[in-house]
Amino acid sequence: MARILRGGSPSRVRARYAPPPGGGVTGARLVVVSRSRNPKTGDVPTVWVGRSLSESRETCEGCLLLASGDCYAQYGAAAFAINSIRRAAARAKSWRKYTIQRALRDRAPSARFVRFSALGDIARASPSQVLEALNATRQAGLAVVGYTHFWREKTAAYLRGSLMASVSGENAARRANAAGWRAAIFLPAGTTGTIRDPDGSIFAIECPAIAAKRHGKSYTCNDCAASRRGALCDASIDAANVYFADHGPSTRARRTLPVFQP
Repeated sequence: MARILRGGSPSRVRARYAPPPGGGVTGARLVVVSRSRNPKTGDVPTVWVGRSLSESRETCEGCLLLASGDCYAQYGAAAFAINSIRRAAARAKSWRKYTIQRALRDRAPSARFVRFSALGDIARASPSQVLEALNATRQAGLAVVGYTHFWREKTAAYLRGSLMASVSGENAARRANAAGWRAAIFLPAGTTGTIRDPDGSIFAIECPAIAAKRHGKSYTCNDCAASRRGALCDASIDAANVYFADHGPSTRARRTLPVFQP
């Protein structure tokens, strides 16, 4: 039986998305790195949306996590990392090192998926680059693991079945399911176990990596992708929704977005 905590800060369970003025595709370019030191995902190729912080943040405009200061990517280490990548590309006077083809060629032999993405929202990126990256990933025999907050936008419809809808709370997840999306659900800290519908069918499964950590075990997203079932967060597989209980700091103050010089 799942244990779902209903209390806590309202910001934890409200909708993540408010339609921005204009909305839609920004044309942000993709940056893809071949290796990762992320202890949760494992050593896998990773997509970043935008060649700069400003380009990345433009793709997140309208997301309430950005406005509230709760976005772990735009307020955290990922924001510093894209600046380092930008400096490296400037020294090389080229972005050729950061293409999907290069990343797939130079990936770790153990990699079983490509992460879409570490920073920025894929649904707002250049569709031609996104499709190129998705097709190349599948052709390489790797899973696609990624999410979009902007699944409700018409311009994101082509990603249904490739990415999961990132939502806060069960009600939002059910709306996403009704629209044809599998959902990655953000739930309050302390939520554990499998969530079932009244008829006993499985509605959502806890992220295996988070569950393993709670029990003092090591299990990465790449381990999940290497399993017989395949990556739970690959939207193309026939599986239930996946949820992630808030596992960040117990208290969060509103933070200031880091700003870097190009």
